[in-house]
Amino acid sequence: MKLAPSTIVLLFAVIASPAFAQESSRKDFQEYCQAFQGRWVGDITWVADWPGLGKKGEKVTAYSENTVAEDGNALITKFYGGNGSGTGIVAFDARAKQIKWMWVSSGGYVGQSTLHKVDGKWVDKGLGSTPDGTKNEYTSTVTITDNGNTHTWTGTGTLGGEQVDDQHDVWRRVSQ
Repeated sequence: MKLAPSTIVLLFAVIASPAFAQESSRKDFQEYCQAFQGRWVGDITWVADWPGLGKKGEKVTAYSENTVAEDGNALITKFYGGNGSGTGIVAFDARAKQIKWMWVSSGGYVGQSTLHKVDGKWVDKGLGSTPDGTKNEYTSTVTITDNGNTHTWTGTGTLGGEQVDDQHDVWRRVSQ
């Protein structure tokens, strides 16, 4: 059987697609927990209006406490910023070979994402919805500096199909 050049290109595109590149291991998850655990203070700017949290363009100081739980099988994330808060859980899904994060905010936003490492940086690719069902999609990249004590989040996304402002938030670890 002879394959047409376009079929070969298509097969290569599927094999090289991000879905195949986004696999993680339990060791990656443990590394993620080590990098993100502890208490953090962040300088963030809301990239869109987030119900219960704040309005687009507002700059806020936020706080986060991330705790390894369930004998190292979960990272519980607590967020406090603007007018609200959020709670999440990060875990390794061995079947999917992915690190997954699910969270909810006090304003009713619900989100889920997958996390993986690319060139020494963590990539957070997520999907969520506001309380009225408006769809949010985003990709954030976390650059870790200062011996692991500074995390700079940059990214892009959409809310209801419209582009939101670019993300640029800086978090500093207060304690491990």
